[in-house]
Amino acid sequence: RLDRRYGMLAELENYQRAAESDPGVLRARDEFYERAHGIITSPAAKRAFAVGEEPDRVRERYGKTMFGQQCLLARRLVEAGVQFVTVTDGGWDTHTNNFRSLKDRLLPRVDRGLSALLDDLATRGLLDDTLVVWFGDFGRTPKVNPTTGRDHWSTAGCALMAGGGLRGGQVVGRTNALGEYVTDTPVRPADIAATIYSVMGVNLHTWYRAQDGRPIELCPEGRPVRDLIG
Repeated sequence: RLDRRYGMLAELENYQRAAESDPGVLRARDEFYERAHGIITSPAAKRAFAVGEEPDRVRERYGKTMFGQQCLLARRLVEAGVQFVTVTDGGWDTHTNNFRSLKDRLLPRVDRGLSALLDDLATRGLLDDTLVVWFGDFGRTPKVNPTTGRDHWSTAGCALMAGGGLRGGQVVGRTNALGEYVTDTPVRPADIAATIYSVMGVNLHTWYRAQDGRPIELCPEGRPVRDLIG
């Protein structure tokens, strides 16, 4: 298995060298593959991944954690012209020891990395043209379980959006006092998607075809959150 992985690495490195020396190797692929490979193999992208070139004070501002350095890399990729960047952070499935995990491990790194990313984008004049979206796949149970944990809860959760021309500094929606269910201005996952597409200028009712020819509408059920985009 290790030999196979080394073989795969060698193939990728050979492809990289071939793409740099002869752009024609990409012409056999369609337009989107060619654009994607062009971004990946471009000198600008290579420079963006060289996070170690950043001053140490900047790296400290983001936090010397995996999440913090991913946020710093995200800013560098945006500067290099990459149009979609995903940052992930695991370990939030706090079925046990929820409160200590949040206080000591999870929240500090997100607070530091995310705030640094937003400040940095704003300082560099990039935030108005960059939409930052932060959320998980569901909320947590309002009641604490016997192991001081919180379990999966799909009835209510939270998401954060910043930049991209959105109206900032506000909270949209409300739950009851215990955070059990939404009582005002519900926002569904499809509405978050619709908001993202609207900010990007993508028609929600664009139709595509699956490989089997089945027509698929991009976002038929979602509605943009008007409190955010006006």
